[in-house]
Amino acid sequence: MKIDMPIYFVIGTRAQFIKVAPLMRKMLDQGIHYQLIFTAQHKENIDEILELYQLPKPDKTMYGQREAQTKLTFLRWFLIVFKKVLFENKEYLPKPGFVLTHGDTFTAWIAAVMGKLAKCKVCHIESGLRSFNIFSPFPEEISRLITFSLSDIYFCPNEEAINNVIKYKGQKINIKANTLLDGVRFAINQSEATHFDFQDAPYALVSLHRYENIFTARLTKTIIPILENIAKEQKLIFTLHPTTRERLIKIGYYTLLEKHPNIILHDRFEFADWINVCRTAEFVITDGGSNQEELFYLGVPTMLFRMETERDEGLSDNVLLTKFDKEKINNFLCNYQKLRNENVLPDISPSQIIIDTLVEYNTH
Repeated sequence: MKIDMPIYFVIGTRAQFIKVAPLMRKMLDQGIHYQLIFTAQHKENIDEILELYQLPKPDKTMYGQREAQTKLTFLRWFLIVFKKVLFENKEYLPKPGFVLTHGDTFTAWIAAVMGKLAKCKVCHIESGLRSFNIFSPFPEEISRLITFSLSDIYFCPNEEAINNVIKYKGQKINIKANTLLDGVRFAINQSEATHFDFQDAPYALVSLHRYENIFTARLTKTIIPILENIAKEQKLIFTLHPTTRERLIKIGYYTLLEKHPNIILHDRFEFADWINVCRTAEFVITDGGSNQEELFYLGVPTMLFRMETERDEGLSDNVLLTKFDKEKINNFLCNYQKLRNENVLPDISPSQIIIDTLVEYNTH
């Protein structure tokens, strides 16, 4: 395969790296060169993901300071990076080509702006997902709408997602699933996943990071009391995103949770380890869209601590959208074992569909 036009990945968060790493690996395996532009919205665990997939480090990094973990440091990151987008764009995208951006982060739409300014074809991976509520999830839904409006090629995971972007100009491609499917399959086949001591007894996992959960009163008034109640019966492994850790420390709850006899605060897992500990968990509590997909593929009982979700994966099967309803949560806790399924890994490769599309586009 050959693609003459330059390919630029503009990526900034851990979740984005997890989802595009399988695509970058397939490109290199097929002799397709790309350039990786790193906005450094997140920094923790990025090297681990690149190492797992044996990928080269970023060609260019747009931000050299510590990871944005608070509102103030996030604002500083945004101002520095966006200034470079507006005034130093040629340094990062010297020739028109394909700009591949992903998902619903600030980096997603910043990359789209970069691509448009450089006269590139903006390719949006995981395109078309909608909650249709501008404030939930916030600010992700806004990021999606901005990115849609700037895209030229929409790589959508299903027909519903295609219908959500049908009014926008550009080519819509059904890649049949998200590239995360390739990542989960890759992680399952890794033989070097770590065994943790807490896996010797039953446990449940907690992973929370969304703005509406971490930076609002919901954290202390609703979420933490629910977790403390669950921990009366079930050991909880609370994996901490950097922003979550910083927030808990700032509001004085980190020490409180750390002292709880049945809650273990744990640094964020490496990707292969995360898939491993999910597979052996009793159930998982999360607010992550990527986690929802992963856990659907793995068949693990899951509670989504969200009011709405833009994804369908698992909702009629092993995933409960709680909306923080106590009755739903209690019913799940009594019956979650009935929700466990075998792995659901469709025999398709969304990453390969993207590559084939770029090759075909390049030849026209």
